[in-house]
Amino acid sequence: MSEYTSTREGYQKSMEESLGGRPEDAAVYSEKTAMPSFYHVFNGKKLSLEEYTKGNAEWRSKISDYKPVVHEFLRSGDQLAARMDGTIKVDGVETYFESFMFAKVNDNGKLEYLIERSVWGPPGQDPEHGAQ
Repeated sequence: MSEYTSTREGYQKSMEESLGGRPEDAAVYSEKTAMPSFYHVFNGKKLSLEEYTKGNAEWRSKISDYKPVVHEFLRSGDQLAARMDGTIKVDGVETYFESFMFAKVNDNGKLEYLIERSVWGPPGQDPEHGAQ
């Protein structure tokens, strides 16, 4: 769905839907946004589409509140870059996160790959995770 990868508003919607929703709908989200050969590199760890979808389903089962905000978005041809931050409540604990994303998009607007670097931790404090 090119609506997810052609504008900042569309990407914002995609990010909201990525971890928001029912765990059993994670595969539907992946099918709408990613190629079957998609892979996700998250903080240096490469995940297949199957692993990515399974991880999203697990996150969806733990999250009670997710508020991502896409601040920067750039789409040039088949390249996409974005920066977002926000809060996420996992198992009742609020966490602040910031993510930088770089992706390749096919002609239909689906992701071929997504490379993401994220940090997260308690709101108002230095990140506890992902910081090196």
